[in-house]
Amino acid sequence: MQSLLRLLPWIALFLGGATAVGAQDSSYDDNALRVESRRGNLQIVRGIQDSVVSRSGVFRGPRVASLVIRSDSALAQAKIFERDFQPGQYLTAIGIATLGAAIGIWRISDINAAIPTGLTIVSVSLITYGGAKLESAHRALSRAIWWYNRDLGK
Repeated sequence: MQSLLRLLPWIALFLGGATAVGAQDSSYDDNALRVESRRGNLQIVRGIQDSVVSRSGVFRGPRVASLVIRSDSALAQAKIFERDFQPGQYLTAIGIATLGAAIGIWRISDINAAIPTGLTIVSVSLITYGGAKLESAHRALSRAIWWYNRDLGK
């Protein structure tokens, strides 16, 4: 009987700890963010309920800073994402359009070759710079979500 009384506090501690961990996991499962891509658009989804909390459009990116405001590190990364995403989209789109114009101008037989060459150089530069901005934005988005989800347990 005395050995059972000695084990009782340990059993209570074990059972009490299990419920606290379960509550933390439930909170994490309900609030964790993830990124999904649907038909070329980004969506930020919360929890196991799959509720869409932000999405991108043609002329705007998802608003991440307001979602991750609880975590300072996530907020810093979200600001980088919001700074780089939209300019990256615009620069890449302008570069692709310029490349199309350069290809079209190359087909004109009596045009100075410097014009399509210059347009090609400009378009490749715009696509490269815009792509670098988009890559920076996507990396920052991944970091922001990671930091936010990491700080949920605190």
